[in-house]
Amino acid sequence: MSVAQSIKPPASHITITLKRLVALLEEDETDDYGILQPSQSAFKMAIELVVEAYEWMGDRFPKASVSTDEEGGIRLTWTKLQPECEVRLVCPASVGKPAYLYHELGESYGVEEDVSISVLVRWLEWFDRV
Repeated sequence: MSVAQSIKPPASHITITLKRLVALLEEDETDDYGILQPSQSAFKMAIELVVEAYEWMGDRFPKASVSTDEEGGIRLTWTKLQPECEVRLVCPASVGKPAYLYHELGESYGVEEDVSISVLVRWLEWFDRV
């Protein structure tokens, strides 16, 4: 086997993000700070939004960090250091609570309270351009 054959291609950003989301399901249920595993509704919403955003964006989809909040909601965070900017999608633990999207560039920030696939894609494309 040659060296070229033994080198694996890098994982795509969508693959990394999806693996990180699935890994949340393998966490302990709780710790001293709250719930570690996401709720079913938060997980379903996060997966659907991420997959649909990838379908729109293709390889331009950026990889996200993922975490749960103390109630079992999911936070997907896209961060850059130069310029300092962030997009954060918050999928709530319960069905009755709305999702929201936070965006920040330097000292400027805002919140989108009506989260749809087109809103997520718009802000991820913005993130890609800055």
